Amino acid sequence: MAQTNFPQYVPALKWKQGEHLAVKPLSTVQKSRMQPIVELPDRPYDWKEQKYKKSWDKHIDDIVTVTVNNWGTAHELAVDQIIDKDDVLSSHPGTPWEYLFAEFWAAGVKAVPVLSTRASASEQAALINVAKAHKSTRWLLRFRADTHGEVPAAAYVQSWFANAMVALGVKHGQVDAVLDLGHIAGDPKALVVNTVQVLQTIAALGPWRKLVLLSGGFPINLAGVQKGTKQIFRSDWDLYKRVAARIALKEVDVSYGDYGVAHVDAFDDDPRKMVMSANLRYTHWKDWHVLKGRSVRNYGYDQYKDLCQILVSLPIYMQATFSQGDANYDKVANDPKVGPGNATQWRRDATNHHVHVVLHQLANQLEF
Repeated sequence: MAQTNFPQYVPALKWKQGEHLAVKPLSTVQKSRMQPIVELPDRPYDWKEQKYKKSWDKHIDDIVTVTVNNWGTAHELAVDQIIDKDDVLSSHPGTPWEYLFAEFWAAGVKAVPVLSTRASASEQAALINVAKAHKSTRWLLRFRADTHGEVPAAAYVQSWFANAMVALGVKHGQVDAVLDLGHIAGDPKALVVNTVQVLQTIAALGPWRKLVLLSGGFPINLAGVQKGTKQIFRSDWDLYKRVAARIALKEVDVSYGDYGVAHVDAFDDDPRKMVMSANLRYTHWKDWHVLKGRSVRNYGYDQYKDLCQILVSLPIYMQATFSQGDANYDKVANDPKVGPGNATQWRRDATNHHVHVVLHQLANQLEF
């Protein structure tokens, strides 16, 4: 049977400023009940000049600093990244992968390396090398479905995890096993039987430190959402509840992972081409409630104050005491001295509120 004294919530967070600031006000107890998989963003890019603004050395140094300042050093977080085999350091020996974890650990961050199905042979070798050099035996193995929302064959998944464990040369009790199904666009009920089978297959290889079902339900963008209020079904949470309730998994503790209020895939295109609308993404028990305004380019950011005023008047609003995100919504709505904020602050508040909702659901095992 899987161990139960570890965090139940494993959110995959795009590790940008909005997410950094979202986790900063979380209490020690809340941080102890979760273990984020932080996905390091690529280096800042100057789209006009067509070049990167930072070296990998500088980018990693900055990521380490903001992680220490906002997440801290008391609790684990797993670290995944998009570093390519052709990426190099400008002023340090070794690879960016090795420098990343060496700097995290030197700063006291409890960073857990992520080895995923997308890792190249070079990445795997570098991660194993830096882990051995620092005598670190903690790992997170992340099987990522090739196609969003499709459950892979159990035999293939089993083979990958088994081979990965041989390569790492560590005990299962030091490793978190994650099945990442990507974006769930269809009916979650159709995925339950196969997902349970795959999780059983992974569990049989253990005992793992933690077994996680990770998926995302938020759409890639809100382009198809009209101005006003719309509900979007939390398909990731629905799938998890249905899978965890299956008798076949009663002897297996399956932790929950999602992508918060973001789509599974990061936005990597030229932001100058993006037409962003003012919007609030408010997580409720079964749905996201999206409050959408008009283009900020044409109608400005003051729309956000209007959206916050609408939100705090709705029955779904959980009041300012529920989370820091909710408190911020209340201030924007009711304090004339508080400005409308910007996209980073909107993501901060939405993510902070979302984390509180999920932790509450997991602690209370709310049913459908």
